[in-house]
Amino acid sequence: MINIAKRNNSIQFKELLNTEVMEVTEEDQSGVFVYDLLEELKSYNGKNATISIKEDLPVQPKE
Repeated sequence: MINIAKRNNSIQFKELLNTEVMEVTEEDQSGVFVYDLLEELKSYNGKNATISIKEDLPVQPKE
């Protein structure tokens, strides 16, 4: 029997990425939060991981 069950371990940031210092800055009503991206990536070191980066861009409506 092949086990096809999987557990997903993921983390998601949404806001400003600064690759020079490897930080992600998020801002909401509660304040500004800065995360160490490199430190978060280290938790996946040596593991088979998928990396995906997405940018949200505005779309102009039809006039």
